[in-house]
Amino acid sequence: MSYEYYYNNARNRYYNACSEINSCQNKLNDRRIQQQNTVNRINQLKTDIKDHENAYEQMVQVVRHEDGLNSKFAAIMSKTDDASANFIGMAVSSNVVSKNLTQVYGDETARTKSTLSDVMSTLNTRKNTLNAKISDLNSQLRAAENQLQNIKSQISSTQADLAEWRRIKTNASYDMEYYRRKMQEAV
Repeated sequence: MSYEYYYNNARNRYYNACSEINSCQNKLNDRRIQQQNTVNRINQLKTDIKDHENAYEQMVQVVRHEDGLNSKFAAIMSKTDDASANFIGMAVSSNVVSKNLTQVYGDETARTKSTLSDVMSTLNTRKNTLNAKISDLNSQLRAAENQLQNIKSQISSTQADLAEWRRIKTNASYDMEYYRRKMQEAV
C-alpha cells in the first residue's frame, strides 16, 4: 500500500479546500458589500417616499381648496356686479357719466380667472406627477427589498459552503498527518 499516494490525495484536497475557502470568503465580502449598498438604497428610497408623500399631501391640501377659491372668486364677481349696479345708480342720479365697473374690471377679472385656472391645473398635474413618482419609488423599494432577500439567501448559502470547505480542509489535514506518519513508519 502506497501511503504517499493517499498523502498526496489528502494534500490536494487540503489545497483545493484552501482555495475554495478563499473563494467563499471573497464572495461573502462581496455580498456583504452588496447587502450594505442595498440597505443604503432601501433607506434612501424610504426617505424619498416619505418626502414625496409629504409633498403629495400638501399638494392635496392646496388642490382641495380649489372649489373654495372658485366660490370666493364667484362671490367677488357677484359683489363687483352689485357694486357696478349701485355705482351706475349713483351716477344716474347725479347726472355724471356712469361707468360699468364690470366692464372696467372685466379684462383684469378674466386674466385673474385664467391665471387661477392655470395655477390649479398645474397643481393638479404636479399632484398626479407626485403620485406617479411615489408609485415608482414604491416599486423600486419592493425590488430593492427582494434583492436584499436574495443577497441574504446567497450569504447563507455561501456561509454553508464555507463551513463545508473548512470541514473538508480539517479532514484533509488530519488525513495528511495520518499518512505522513505512516510514511515515516514505513521508512
